[in-house]
Amino acid sequence: MAEAILRSFDKDLEIFSAGIDPVDHVSSIAIEVMAEVGIDLQQNVPKHYYEFADYEFDYLITVGESTHEELEVPDIKYKRKLHLGVHSPYKNARSQEEIRMNCREVRDELMSEMDYFYFRIIKKSVC
Repeated sequence: MAEAILRSFDKDLEIFSAGIDPVDHVSSIAIEVMAEVGIDLQQNVPKHYYEFADYEFDYLITVGESTHEELEVPDIKYKRKLHLGVHSPYKNARSQEEIRMNCREVRDELMSEMDYFYFRIIKKSVC
């Protein structure tokens, strides 16, 4: 979600998204709630971080339930890091509607964080 949101702000940004233990598909509910705000997730395929092991990034944005201190960060080269602590929308959910509601909350939180990151950090550093 974070990658797609950031990409929606600027199609020219070079953005890569990967996980430590990625699933083999994007959740249909995640696709649905992102479509509600005009962002298409259908083309996204989860990747493993090792695909980018030889890259050096300006920014590494980590997203997950762990705190910054608890997070296991793979050996990736980066200049600056930002951690976004969000709860899994699927964990402990008792229904599809609860997952949908949780996904919307995560989406909205990530939209706010990516808006700040893009307009206050990325755009400011370019000016």
